Amino acid sequence: MSNMQDAPRQVRPMVDVLKEFGEYRFDPADVFRDFIDYGIGCLLVHGDLDMGKRLLDKYGADYAKFGTMLRAWIGILDKEVAGDGQWFDALGSLYEYLASQNKRSWLGQFFTPASVCDLMTMLTIQNIEGTGKRVNDPAVGSGRTLLSINSRWPGNYMFGEDIDPICAKMAALNLAFHGAQGQISCLDSLRLNSWKFGYELNPYHRHGAPPIPHLLPITEEGSVVMQHWRQRVPDVVQQPVEKVAKPAPIPEPKPVFTSQLSLF
Repeated sequence: MSNMQDAPRQVRPMVDVLKEFGEYRFDPADVFRDFIDYGIGCLLVHGDLDMGKRLLDKYGADYAKFGTMLRAWIGILDKEVAGDGQWFDALGSLYEYLASQNKRSWLGQFFTPASVCDLMTMLTIQNIEGTGKRVNDPAVGSGRTLLSINSRWPGNYMFGEDIDPICAKMAALNLAFHGAQGQISCLDSLRLNSWKFGYELNPYHRHGAPPIPHLLPITEEGSVVMQHWRQRVPDVVQQPVEKVAKPAPIPEPKPVFTSQLSLF
């Protein structure tokens, strides 16, 4: 990996902390993945002691740099999200940059550009009124589409699913810090038996709690999306496969001999 001098300008405060870990001691991609786990642990209402012990044993004195990186991320959001209707995906941008510099198999996704997300949002919500609606993205990635919708159409519930654990965690962190409510789940949207884990976003906000980002783990039984699909399973009747008649064989072409065309 390069010295990361060509990292996107907006996320360089986080990149600077990554460089402090030392490229030859800790791979920046591994540090980023552990930072996502660290961020989840910080936002969980009851914390994650096992995660903290694991990272402390792995990084030793460098463990404190995760706190520095978290503050750098908050500083980026404070700068880039200056008012209502704005959003910024620093985690996804840094993930994409590391993916372009690294051949790790788990760094295999690139996300919809922010401008395209905003365009889809404007096309989607122009004829929708009111709040309290549910919005679902079954391939949520780092959460950009839901971030865009939440910024321009607040007061609704965001639901997202992704088969990749890192993406699901990034989406949960992104949406929680942007004040969204809803759920993020790690599962395969095409299969009902693929549940891994999930989080509820800022659940205490609706009870009047201070606007501090937080997460609560949810089980498969507590997932709104999973229960919605399970209720629909009886309505889905498996149709018998119709036998298709075997097509007639195509006759072999017969050679046709013609004389040369005369132009005179």
